[in-house]
Amino acid sequence: MNTSPRVVLGLPAFARPDSLPRALESLLSQTYQDFALVVVDDAPDAKVAPIVDRYARDYPRITYAANPARLGMVGNWRKVFEEGRARYPDSDYFAWVSDHDVWHARWLETLVSVLDQEPNVVVAYSASLRTTSDDAWLEKKGFDTAGIRRASARIARAAEQMLAGDMIYGLIRTRTLEAAGVFHHVVTPDRQVLLALSLFGGVRHVPEVLWYREMERDFDLERQRKVFFPHGTPLYAYLPSHVQHCAALLWDFGIRGKGRPQFGRFAGASYSAVHLWFSLARQLPRLRKRARSS
Repeated sequence: MNTSPRVVLGLPAFARPDSLPRALESLLSQTYQDFALVVVDDAPDAKVAPIVDRYARDYPRITYAANPARLGMVGNWRKVFEEGRARYPDSDYFAWVSDHDVWHARWLETLVSVLDQEPNVVVAYSASLRTTSDDAWLEKKGFDTAGIRRASARIARAAEQMLAGDMIYGLIRTRTLEAAGVFHHVVTPDRQVLLALSLFGGVRHVPEVLWYREMERDFDLERQRKVFFPHGTPLYAYLPSHVQHCAALLWDFGIRGKGRPQFGRFAGASYSAVHLWFSLARQLPRLRKRARSS
């Protein structure tokens, strides 16, 4: 008998006992209940484990693990996926969830329905209400590549138009995410894995607001490097992000052939080149503006 739930939610915890109960309450209140919740704590806090244990008494599909040494954001996001994969190898779908956001009760039901009904879609995510310490605004405008048949066209659009962050918190086909490489140790790794996922299928944006996302107002690349690489930033991480992403795509799909049987090494190498070309084209207006002002 298959005991795996259809969905695994992976929560990489990091020192937020203040907001964790609120996040757990919204996840456990989902109308779709065929899921397991895997929590991996990267900064073990004496307050976090008891919170998780309290909810696990009533929901036995909640599990908690603490890393003996800090892995950093990239490492812990990989760890929580691997933990869920090992515990529930037959699950269909996976989603990363945070320890500080809130989800509408129909969030999971809606996204499962999208993936069930659209086999060519590999990621489904909803519109969001974004909140900072002093403001809140709706983010309804979404990135969508569902219906685009050619992988080269999907990755070109992703390289040109995608703003990472929202889609990575969507519901993803588990085996496709595994084939896409989960997270690499690069800057903006969410954008990189979404580029890789675009080679396997479309991204579907659900315009209904079903997710309430707490976030920092300003993007800070140096702060990201410290979070991603807690034991020291490697030199390659100072290269432009699109160069790092191109190298990861080339390594996975052009050299290792991880896209097979869907596409071979030559196609994988060409897709990484398409990404680099359109990423550079995206940068040109900014570079021209900077050159004119200097």
